[in-house]
Amino acid sequence: MISKKARFNQYKWVYLDIGKFGGLIETLDECIKYPIFCDKKGCAEEVILAGPTCDSMDILYEQYKYAFPHTMREGNRVYIFTTGAYTQSYSSVSFNGFPPLRSYLI
Repeated sequence: MISKKARFNQYKWVYLDIGKFGGLIETLDECIKYPIFCDKKGCAEEVILAGPTCDSMDILYEQYKYAFPHTMREGNRVYIFTTGAYTQSYSSVSFNGFPPLRSYLI
């Protein structure tokens, strides 16, 4: 989901389908800044990134802003790189009804 908190708010909020409780707990206090990429083209605009749960702690980056293309829409893919081997083990089981991360062995 992409939204603005208020009409004159400078930043859009981008809600991802993964958040702190889905395996990205290391974003706590914004101490680890993952390389995050969206493959759309367009002028960059700074956004606030948040997770999908209704928990107020599920804001990944509010102080540090990521720049995404202004053409980004709901349903576009966002790639989060170098999250590490523990991401799945940090994933909560059914927190707010969300399933844990799937793992794939290649």
